[in-house]
Amino acid sequence: MFEEGVADLHTHTTASDGRSTVAERVEQARERGLEAVAITDHDRVPDELDGRSRTVGGLELITGVEVKAEIRDTKIEILGYYVDPSADELEEVLRRVRGYREERNRKMTKRFVEVTGIETSYEDMCERAEGSLGRPHFARLLIEEGLVDTISEAFDEYLDEDGEVYVPSQKVGYEAVLRAVHEAGGVTSLAHPGRVDSEIDEVREIIGEMSKKGLDGIEVWYPYGEIASKNLSSVGIEEANELADENDLLRTGGSDCHGEGSEKFRIGDVRVPAEDLKRLKSAASERARI
Repeated sequence: MFEEGVADLHTHTTASDGRSTVAERVEQARERGLEAVAITDHDRVPDELDGRSRTVGGLELITGVEVKAEIRDTKIEILGYYVDPSADELEEVLRRVRGYREERNRKMTKRFVEVTGIETSYEDMCERAEGSLGRPHFARLLIEEGLVDTISEAFDEYLDEDGEVYVPSQKVGYEAVLRAVHEAGGVTSLAHPGRVDSEIDEVREIIGEMSKKGLDGIEVWYPYGEIASKNLSSVGIEEANELADENDLLRTGGSDCHGEGSEKFRIGDVRVPAEDLKRLKSAASERARI
C-alpha cells in the first residue's frame, strides 16, 4: 500500500456501511500515527460531526461525505471535504440520494430473497445494518448463510453490477453535488477514478468536463490498483497524477476503510502527503470565505 503521508481522507463509519463508530475511527487513526482523518460516509454526515473540522487529541477530524452521482450515464462518486453539515443545499441533496438508496434497497431485498431463498425483509436488513443499509450488509448475510465464504465472493457472484441480486439506483447529476458541497463551504474530489466504469479516454473527458464545472480535486492514492475488480479501469496512480496536472486539480487519497470484519480494515494504509493536505485545507479556507 502507500504509507508515506500524514492523512487518510477516505473512511466510513457505522453512519453508512462501515463497522466502526466515529470515536473508534478516531482512536484507530491515532494508533496509526495519522495527523488527520476524514470521515466520508455514503450520502450522510454522522451526527457527531457538527462542524467543518475539529481537533481531537492532536488529530484533525475532517467532516466529509461521499455522494453517488452521474455524468454521461456513468456512475461516479464525489467526495466532499470540510463541509458544513447543516448547509441547506447539501442536506437537500443528501436527503434525495438517501431516498434513491432506500428505493433501491427495497427492490434489492426482494430480489435477494427470490435469488438466494434466504428469508429476510427490508426492515430486517435495516435492523441488521444498524446504520445505512448497503450491499456489504447483504454480503455478510450471504456469508452467514453459507452461500459464499468472503465479501469479495459475495460481490463477484451476487452483488456487483452483473450479479443476480444487483439493482441499479437513480442518481443525482454531478453538478448538483458539486454545487451542494461548495455551498457548504467544502472542497470536492472525484473518488477512485480507477473504479469509473469507462475506458481511460472517457474518464479523461469526464474529469475534464467536471473540472470546468468546479471539481476541485481527484483521488490519486487509493487501494484499488492492487485489488481485482470487474469494474476496474486502467486509471492508476500515474494516470491520476497526470489527470490532476492536466486539469489543475488537488490531489486527495485514502484507504476507503470500512472497519474490522469488512475485508477493508486498512485505515492509514493509504495516506496523503503533508503538502497535499495543506493545499486541501487552504482551498477549503478559501471556499468558506466565498
